[in-house]
Amino acid sequence: MNAGATNGILLLGRILLACCFLPPAIGRLANISGFAAALTLKGIPYGDIVATVIAVAEIVAPLALILGLAPRVSALALIASVAVSTGALHRFWDYGGLNRQAEQALFLANLGVLSGLMFSLIAGPGAWSWQGWWSGMGMRKPAKKKRQSRPRAAKPKPKPAPVRSAEDEEEFANAA
Repeated sequence: MNAGATNGILLLGRILLACCFLPPAIGRLANISGFAAALTLKGIPYGDIVATVIAVAEIVAPLALILGLAPRVSALALIASVAVSTGALHRFWDYGGLNRQAEQALFLANLGVLSGLMFSLIAGPGAWSWQGWWSGMGMRKPAKKKRQSRPRAAKPKPKPAPVRSAEDEEEFANAA
């Protein structure tokens, strides 16, 4: 795959991951006290502080992820917030019936988002990002590899034919 397609796919992946976070994060920010109460009821200590940190991380980190600003730090912040909120709020094993199915679906969806964040963490942002632009990767063409010439081995000189003496000729003639 060429570099342009790879960078385009990485950019699209960053945008799609950010779209998973921004709408719910705006809702959480609008009702931060309800989110904090839900975390506290599920046993998370300091629910109000954790809720504030998660809400801020889910607003700032996706924007940074789209732009490619500190993409690995952004991915790590989102991984931490998804792990905490998924583990606390989507405990499907505590439910039965239709509630269990709904919570299990949300739990598995969040695992999918986590895997996308892990891929983003490993792959990096690509050249079409602020980090790529800053380092100059997005502006310059990839350097062509210079073909290194190897020194040619000298051709071996032919060995001179052995010189036969008159005695050798006589022996050869007598043997035949």
